[in-house]
Amino acid sequence: MPPSAVRTGDPSSDPCVAPLRHPPLEQAIAAACSRLAVREAYLAALRQPASAAPSLLLAVTGTDQAMQRRLAASIAEVLPEELELRLMELSEDALSQAIRASCEAFYRA
Repeated sequence: MPPSAVRTGDPSSDPCVAPLRHPPLEQAIAAACSRLAVREAYLAALRQPASAAPSLLLAVTGTDQAMQRRLAASIAEVLPEELELRLMELSEDALSQAIRASCEAFYRA
């Protein structure tokens, strides 16, 4: 799977966030998070106002841009080819707060 299948950065405004559980994917991502010393990781379904279909979102804490690139490359290796994953660092913005409020971290260091 090419690294372009994992997008980094903050998704656009006013999204709808729903908790998502996928144990096999969580296990694969947790292994990558552990190797890279990520502090927390959340999986969510994210629906953008302009998009009909939700996308898969991985929100993490404790990363910088270089670590996000390494994490994206590691995750791209285990993602099925038909899946696309957005990767973002949680902060104090509204989307981050919505993720923390509605989703449970599947990985904590």
